[in-house]
This record gives sequence, structure tokens and C-alpha cells, in this order.
Amino acid sequence: MLRRSRNGFTLIEMMVVVAIAAVLVAMAGPAMDDWSTNQRAKSASRAMANALSAGRSEAIRTGNHHIVFFQLDAQGNLLLDGDGIAVPLAIVNDDRPGGPNQNCTIDAGETVGIGRAEPGVAWGVAKASARVPTDFGAGSIATGSSFTDPSGNPATWVLFRPDGVPISFKADCTLGGTGSGAGAIYLSSGRRDYAVVLTALGGIRTHAWDNGGGQWTN
Repeated sequence: MLRRSRNGFTLIEMMVVVAIAAVLVAMAGPAMDDWSTNQRAKSASRAMANALSAGRSEAIRTGNHHIVFFQLDAQGNLLLDGDGIAVPLAIVNDDRPGGPNQNCTIDAGETVGIGRAEPGVAWGVAKASARVPTDFGAGSIATGSSFTDPSGNPATWVLFRPDGVPISFKADCTLGGTGSGAGAIYLSSGRRDYAVVLTALGGIRTHAWDNGGGQWTN
């Protein structure tokens, strides 16, 4: 008589499949973690670019000065949301030029937008060995900001005039001239660096550091 074939897996075959799957998961884990962290850094750079664009657009729309703060305000204080939680950036409506509340500080009710911190993303660079060629800020990229105030001191802010032109300012609200607001923000996942460049006339562009090529890409 013919013996019927038996379908299914033996216990040994199942154990081999499970072992192979475990190895594949172990190999894929670090790669997935790197990918996830890099995606968060990319998202953070996009949020920064959007904040600069929003600050510029609102300045033009309202005719008021708008400031984008990142990391700290002009007095060196942490940026906080309504619940007192630290945030990486804030967009502030600083009143019309010469207005009573045009003081380069964050007064009650002036914040029009905030950003949320991305886990695993830090200010500065980890791999990049040079600034973006179109970054004309004078600050150090290691700190995460190449923006400076009119005296050349490091700054964590930039102000948009009603015409959309970015300018620098001092902590006492002394404003710089046209062309003084150029600079860039640098962010890193530890394995991949990103930069958001603001030109002297308000153009915004995001770049990523090519680790293999040793240069910034658009």
C-alpha cells in the first residue's frame, strides 16, 4: 500500500526557523533603531525650517516683528510651554516696530507657536567637519547655532521685520541692520547631521551631511 505523505513541520524544523528569525531580528534591531533616530532628527530639522518660515510669514502678514527663539530666550532662560515644559523653539509676535511691547522678550500672550523636542536629537553636529557653504553666520556650529547678535556674540534667536528680512538683535533689543540675520541651526542624531540655513534675505533651506562623501547635500 502507498503511504500517505505527512504535511507540517517537525519540532526540529520549527526550532531552526525560530532560531533564524531570532538572528534576523537581532541583526535588524540596531538598523531599525538608527533609522528611527535619524528620522526624528530629520523631523526636528523640518520643524525648525517650518518655524523660521512661519515667523517670516507672520511678520509679513501682520506687520509686526516676529522672533524665532531656539534653545533659550535672549535673557538665557529655557523656552517653556504653557505647562512649564521645556521646548526647543518658540515663535513670538513682538508687536509692531516701535510698539509698546516691542522689547525682544517673551511677554504673556505673545507666543504664537512652539516646537516639541524629539528624543535622541541634540543641538550641534557629530559627523560634519565644516559648516554649510551657504551659512554666513559667525557662530560655532558645535553649539547648534551659527546666529550671532550685532556685536558678534552667540545668539539663539533671529527676528523677522515686517518686510520678511531676518535681522539680529542684542538682549537689550538693539537691532542689527539688513543682512545681519543670516545663520543656521545644526541638529544631530549622533549618526546623521542636519542643518537649516537662513539667508540674509529670508530664504530657508535644509541640508544633510553625507558621511561617506564628507559634504553637505540639499
